[in-house]
Amino acid sequence: MTNLPLTVVHDDERDGLKPQLTFVTKLCGAGSCPTVYRTDRDTFVIQGYTVTAEAVGLDVAAGEQLVEIPAELLAEAVKAVN
Repeated sequence: MTNLPLTVVHDDERDGLKPQLTFVTKLCGAGSCPTVYRTDRDTFVIQGYTVTAEAVGLDVAAGEQLVEIPAELLAEAVKAVN
């Protein structure tokens, strides 16, 4: 695992520019798991488990998604960026 910037590859960039991601923290030792990244736009990208708006009774705006991540991951992310 490195802290080198990663490039996000997807088609729905909100302003036409792909954010550059820098790893912040994750909970597992290897493989794919909930992860927090910091972007070059002063935002965060969260990798987690998709939760549908219908399943939880919310009205989510077009282009947005709900993601569930462990509370412990948020606590570790706060420690890592401070």
